[in-house]
Amino acid sequence: MPELRLSLRWRDRRVRIALLAAVVLAVLAYPGVSLVVAERLTKPYRRPLASSPAVFDLDYEDVAFPSAVDAVPLRGWFLPVTGSDRVVVIVHGRNSNRTGDDGQLVPHAEALVERGYNVLLFDFRAHGESGGVRYTLGAAEQRDVLGAVAFLEARGFGADRTGFWAHSMGAATVLLTGAALEEVRAIVADSSFARLDDLLAEELPRASGLPGFFNPPILFFAKELFGVDTTIVNPVNAVSALPPDSLLIIHAEADGLIPVDHARRIAAAAGPAVHDLWIFPGGRHDRVSAAAPDRYRDRVLSFFDERLPVVEGASTPSALSRAPHPE
Repeated sequence: MPELRLSLRWRDRRVRIALLAAVVLAVLAYPGVSLVVAERLTKPYRRPLASSPAVFDLDYEDVAFPSAVDAVPLRGWFLPVTGSDRVVVIVHGRNSNRTGDDGQLVPHAEALVERGYNVLLFDFRAHGESGGVRYTLGAAEQRDVLGAVAFLEARGFGADRTGFWAHSMGAATVLLTGAALEEVRAIVADSSFARLDDLLAEELPRASGLPGFFNPPILFFAKELFGVDTTIVNPVNAVSALPPDSLLIIHAEADGLIPVDHARRIAAAAGPAVHDLWIFPGGRHDRVSAAAPDRYRDRVLSFFDERLPVVEGASTPSALSRAPHPE
């Protein structure tokens, strides 16, 4: 019997040691795993350019300009239209670039040029051929949008003759920036989120494969170590400052990445700024243009034509001397 009691005590001790070791490992793994996910969350995949204006026999320039504030070098294309003072900036989403994931943004540029618009496509920081290592899901990217506006202003394009055709994270970024661009009268926001925190609450566990209780340390590390403060990336709080009738919102009803409710919340907050809210039945995230290409293009171009009409006798910035071609 003494031997049995001794054996049981030793077995109980081993169980307690094993449980303690498991707890210690879990405590250490919780922040460790969260740090790894935060690092990956803020470092995008650099997708190669999938197309070029040359595919459509369009004249274009390779251009470079700095972002506002922190001067991150940004690269892009400028497509000039002689005799036109109107310009549209095409803004891509996360993990994409100026061409779009599979080149779908270049046909948008072709359609605009045919309609008489100058076009600027550029890569966000840490995307495409632009500088930078990390992205911030719309916070610092506002500086990139302001850099694009400054580039166009230097070439003679006024903010009141500038439109934005923006997608996903790019749409959220433009909506956040729009309040600071008081004269901008035309924004197409395709598949934007309303509040980043709300989106990550659902999307981060799905993307990471981790339970939702990992979200707080992941977002803590993202902010403190990588400068991504998700609490300030809330387009729904900014859109009420947009000019009346300046916003076309597009979203797929079946968007599996950013639920369509985000579009409705943006529209409700924007109020009189909303020109139209187009909820497309079915469809995928940022792919209404593929599901209904003719309707999509006609709707967007008609919006730009209404908000940026041709002005007789207007100056023609694209006829000015061109910026030097970057080496």
